[in-house]
Amino acid sequence: MSRFLDFFTAWHLPENLAGDMSLLLLFVGLSLVFGFVFGRWKLINILINVYIAIAFIGVLPQGFLESSLYAKSGTFLILLVILTAIDDRLFDLHITSAGTDFFWRLFVTSFLVTGMIVSVLLSFLPKTVALGYISPAAYGYFASSGALIFWMVMPLVLLLFINNRLK
Repeated sequence: MSRFLDFFTAWHLPENLAGDMSLLLLFVGLSLVFGFVFGRWKLINILINVYIAIAFIGVLPQGFLESSLYAKSGTFLILLVILTAIDDRLFDLHITSAGTDFFWRLFVTSFLVTGMIVSVLLSFLPKTVALGYISPAAYGYFASSGALIFWMVMPLVLLLFINNRLK
């Protein structure tokens, strides 16, 4: 029996091998279930939702999710579920060029997308560098923690209301 134990201890297997194997089996099982339940199109939407949820968490103010060890993970999962629940309104877009409301939809969309891009670019720059080009007030409108959240959320909110196909 000691030869048998020596054979396996020589491999230097981790002490939590059972947990690792359980995680592996759970991962493979969930992958199969997700594939059969959701299908290809919905999985692509979920993938996009993962990126959106990560981006939302990335713009939250420092210390916002430090109340619990699980706050960041829980917030990510909640956002992912909410985004997945409403993604038909987000990703099945049909904006026609007919009608009188086309131009305001185009203008509002371009305004919010441009604001989001400027906000992200300014937030990536060191504050001192950005303040060399713009005023502190303008920096606050685009790169403060509240502004980052605003510019991240508003384009998605717009997508909920701009979609003609679901009306």
